[in-house]
Amino acid sequence: MIYEKLKNLQEHNRTLKLLKSDNFAFTLSFFYFTFVKNKKITLQHSEILSYLDDYLYTLNDTYSNAYPKEAKAYLDDFVSEKNGYLRKYHDSADEALYELTPSTQKALEFVESLEKKEFVGSRSKFNIIFELLEELEFETTLSDEQRIVELEAKKEKLTQEIEAIHTKQDIRFDNSRIKEHYMQIEEMVRKLTYDFSEIEYNFLALNRAAMEKIALGNSAKGEVLGSIFESEDDIRQSDQGKSFFAFWQLLSDTKRSEKFSQLLENLYTIESIAQLDRERKMSDLKFTLLKNGEKVFQLSSKLIEQLRRFLDDRVWVENRRILELVQQIEKSAIEVKTDLPKQRDFTTVAGHKVAINSIFSKSLYRLKQAQNFTKELREEEMELDMESFYNLFYVDETELLQNINKTLMQKPQVKLSEIVEYYPITKGISELVGYISLAKKSESVVIDERKKESITIEDMDKRRKKVILPKIIFVRDV
Repeated sequence: MIYEKLKNLQEHNRTLKLLKSDNFAFTLSFFYFTFVKNKKITLQHSEILSYLDDYLYTLNDTYSNAYPKEAKAYLDDFVSEKNGYLRKYHDSADEALYELTPSTQKALEFVESLEKKEFVGSRSKFNIIFELLEELEFETTLSDEQRIVELEAKKEKLTQEIEAIHTKQDIRFDNSRIKEHYMQIEEMVRKLTYDFSEIEYNFLALNRAAMEKIALGNSAKGEVLGSIFESEDDIRQSDQGKSFFAFWQLLSDTKRSEKFSQLLENLYTIESIAQLDRERKMSDLKFTLLKNGEKVFQLSSKLIEQLRRFLDDRVWVENRRILELVQQIEKSAIEVKTDLPKQRDFTTVAGHKVAINSIFSKSLYRLKQAQNFTKELREEEMELDMESFYNLFYVDETELLQNINKTLMQKPQVKLSEIVEYYPITKGISELVGYISLAKKSESVVIDERKKESITIEDMDKRRKKVILPKIIFVRDV
């Protein structure tokens, strides 16, 4: 924290600007009431304007017209480039949407952290630090022998705890430790909720950088397409992306989700926690996390779709340029129509080999000779094996789609080769073509032509074959 850096923060950081603004109390209290307390991620224009109008009426009635401007004027101030307290954008809805920016989220988080607490749970915080350091050491620096020793020690400790329970020893938490744990959970939940906005902005920054790279480059269509897949990989493989998608996978896991719901239900059966949190702030925590996570997850999918539309625009511009060149050639041809070139070799294009297929190079029409058939058709009786008709099979695409959806219930995205591992192909190439047909029809599929994968299939005669095809990834619709 050097002087120059702090001075720069004081002048340019929007969080600090909000904290020292004249309307600090009014602005933050309104944001807390409308977004945090009401557990809203976004608000429509009419909705937030109505909230703001009512809030201003209450404040002016209490504090003698302290805020004389109209609600619309204050809302415009919130979203202005100068302040940037709220982000305004348009989605599929007709009305504009508003949401808190990361700088405003940080201001709310900072003010909430200033509230005087009943007591500070230093023991639980130290335990978390100690456990994180132990886990980091265990997974990075310890040898296999040391890891085994550590696990044996934990096993011994668990054995002692089991023995203590058998002997009816009281080793449960007292009220002090229960409150410490709950307060630590509450603090981490608060920080996690505020983090979602910054995660979303980080994804937007990655996408903006990718679009700038494509726009500034003068690459062919194939290279641009490769850049889009690289941008998608950059978003998903970045530290931010890995962390978020790992969190989303944990939250979407059926067993963990059910266990999480049960833990939240049991939380307020503890008497000391029920008294400490009478508003039951975390009763709908799972819904809040799902709602915030779904918004970020959908954003990442939309960013990739925007990149693809950006590619379509590039292709349209290129095709338009080709059409303009063709029209120029046609115009030039019409202009020389009345003044034919005198030289014989007038079709030469410097530096290019152009093949001219003239109509005069084609041969004239030749009459076909009539064919005389001397043999007669004979009717012969033959036996037809009707059993073969019963052995015919068809590929049920509905069943294939069910296989895809069952696999996507376990993972947010899955490769075709993984689906085939779970549900082996038994009807040969036809079944594999069925999967490819479903991939072509779906909008939630990524087909990477640059990467190939090998799939082993088995036909009706139990013969194994290896098929090499582009990498196909099915993505879960959220």
